[in-house]
Amino acid sequence: MEQPCRRFVGKTVLTTGGAQGIGKTIARWFAREGANLALNDIRKPELDVTVQELRSYGQRVEGYVYDVSKAADVRGMVDAVLRDFGKIDILVNNAGIALPTPFFELSEQEWDRLLNINLKSAFLVSQSVLKHMASRASGKVIMVSSISGKTGGVATGIHYDISKAGLIVMARRLAREFGSLGITVNAVAPSFADTAMLKDLNLDSVEKKKATANLNVIKRLATPEDVANVVLFLASDTSSFITGETINVNGGRLMD
Repeated sequence: MEQPCRRFVGKTVLTTGGAQGIGKTIARWFAREGANLALNDIRKPELDVTVQELRSYGQRVEGYVYDVSKAADVRGMVDAVLRDFGKIDILVNNAGIALPTPFFELSEQEWDRLLNINLKSAFLVSQSVLKHMASRASGKVIMVSSISGKTGGVATGIHYDISKAGLIVMARRLAREFGSLGITVNAVAPSFADTAMLKDLNLDSVEKKKATANLNVIKRLATPEDVANVVLFLASDTSSFITGETINVNGGRLMD
């Protein structure tokens, strides 16, 4: 494995949905580069395993089991992180689920559930964390969106696509509001990544994985590492003059 840089020594990163998949890989990449980690997830067993694993990198790692779609839980989580670490330098809004429900089969309850988890959570966590970042006139916020938020999905339900489009607009709006304070807000938009989420979308067979990969100019699925590398770029000082942007991580499937 290539020797990592140490760009985030002394930084504290809060990542939602950090127990597995892309969120876990993002957290691992930050740990490799010296960051202290506050990991949120509602799945305690998986979160506990991830926390123990990432502590092997030598930095402080703490887990927080809170439902980030609820305002009271978010306030409790952010207060706990600030109590434990004293600051939050970087926020990664990654919490989310994907469902393939066809339009005419989509219930109001499922619509509300997915939008609450994917979009409302990012609003609530960003609102709470940005109060702290604004007081320090410093911070980086990254939204994990999706190509479906730009194009509409090929296998996801409309509620998922709209939630991911909302994250892109949220990043632009917050970038405008907080840029003068030295805070940047950006997003990443992956195409399908080779994670457990493919099973949720009924795309986890060998044949369907191949067909999905063939949608890309680079004929493979995204990896969690592909996404993590771009997130870390946006969280680093190297990207200090980039804000309000959404970077595609889609193997050329969408070029805009």
